[in-house]
Amino acid sequence: MILFTEHLRAQSLAAAAPGQPDRTVLVGDVVTMNSSRQIVKGGRVCIEGDSVAAVLKPNEALPPQFSSATIVDTQGTIYPGLIDLHNHLTYNMVPLWSVPRKYTNRNKWRTSEPLYDSGVKKPASLLADNPDKDYRRAIVRFAECRNLLGGVTTGQGMSLSTSSGFKKYFKGLMRNVESPLDSTWPAAGGQTLDYSPSQIAGELVPALAKNRPFFYHLSEGTDGPARQRFLDLKLPDGTWAINKWLICIHCVALKPDDFDQIKQAAGVVWSPTSNLLLYGQTAHVEAIKDRKIPLALGADWSPSGCKNLLGELKVARATSHHLNNLYSAQDLVEMVTVTPAKMIGWDAMIGSISPGLRADLIVLEGKSPDPYTALIDANESALRAILIDGRIRMGEAGNFTVGSPQTSEVFAIGSKHYLLDLTETEDDGLGGMSLATAISKLSFGLQHLPDLAASFQAKVQALSLAGGADDWRLDQDMGNDAPGVMAMSAALDPQIAPMRLDPITAVDDPTFATRMKANVNLPAYAKQAF
Repeated sequence: MILFTEHLRAQSLAAAAPGQPDRTVLVGDVVTMNSSRQIVKGGRVCIEGDSVAAVLKPNEALPPQFSSATIVDTQGTIYPGLIDLHNHLTYNMVPLWSVPRKYTNRNKWRTSEPLYDSGVKKPASLLADNPDKDYRRAIVRFAECRNLLGGVTTGQGMSLSTSSGFKKYFKGLMRNVESPLDSTWPAAGGQTLDYSPSQIAGELVPALAKNRPFFYHLSEGTDGPARQRFLDLKLPDGTWAINKWLICIHCVALKPDDFDQIKQAAGVVWSPTSNLLLYGQTAHVEAIKDRKIPLALGADWSPSGCKNLLGELKVARATSHHLNNLYSAQDLVEMVTVTPAKMIGWDAMIGSISPGLRADLIVLEGKSPDPYTALIDANESALRAILIDGRIRMGEAGNFTVGSPQTSEVFAIGSKHYLLDLTETEDDGLGGMSLATAISKLSFGLQHLPDLAASFQAKVQALSLAGGADDWRLDQDMGNDAPGVMAMSAALDPQIAPMRLDPITAVDDPTFATRMKANVNLPAYAKQAF
């Protein structure tokens, strides 16, 4: 558990009546992202248990039940927690890939690019399918923390398959759109690989009839076959497999008029960094805005994306500037808060700071005349605290937050030290792994990939002979190989070479900007974001 230092000074926890929820008041500039996009300078956010009880102006009286609540002056700006609607978490320990050429379709790099096999696919498989389960635990811990340290409180989940074939998702650190802890929240489904026309009729249409969000990677690429995946959504009877529950990811190949149909969907998820690195262009966002289609940001994954949404916001802004300032700073912040919350039907619970909504909050150091631009400009070490359900998951150590060594971990970001609360009541096998342990484990594994490859086949055979089949494995949704097949292929590949784990944050990665700018496909306007 992590507490604000003021909790100890006020001894509020000891004074609280038994059975009463904890009550805390955070003071600072409040960027509510509510329906009127109200910004309350010097405001107060009253947190009761896991929810926001009130948002007050400086001269408004506290609710009576907060008369003895702890008051914390954040000396900063308070925003809703960020929402990342597109991220392949099981690949996020793989270093940034040096993309060798421009592709016209994702299937060209995904299935027939040897450098992708050796630089992304096989290393990921060797770790994710390794008989040593600590690699899987480390992948989960690292991936979730990579998002959290960038202010992300809600994201796509970490999919698991059990030995019985049952698929489930981690209920861990971040709020998970595929597996909300509250059964009244609509749980999202999704499909990464392309549907055939028969699968659209047999699988997608029934999925969209379930009245829950469904993510579909649509038309990723620039060529005719990529656009055809959109055209395939038109059914034989002339109707479209598009409704208010479909969330379309990427849409790079779509022509402006195609978005007349996409207007019927819940919205589009935009990953400009990854689109530009792989294809040299991104979705036709001018057409998306012209048709008032909801647009959210997603960081995609580590091989061709930013570390987290703080980085993706910067590339989105650079792209917007290139398009004659298509989006304002407020528009961009909406893409990571209130808009994605509404797209998945969670806007009555998260996405803004309003009474009755969950207390998913981030606190940014300092105050600004333009808090929207301040958030886009921020790096990870500008964050002071991150709360999910009113619980401090990350807090600046020292005079701002304190934590118990038994339930919190100290971690450095930039020149600051932070406390991380990684304890879970339901960890799906993480076994209490710390972030430091995860980093150490993944660093070792990547540095010793040839050794892992050489021993992989023997370990799998020994495990099989001993009757020790794995009870759970990570799903790697960018491949369509059977469990362990790609890792077996990697075990026989002489091209597998040692790799280095990239630092988890951009502020701690001195080569990240240089490597991004060196990408052969990234246009000059986007390089200005790094």
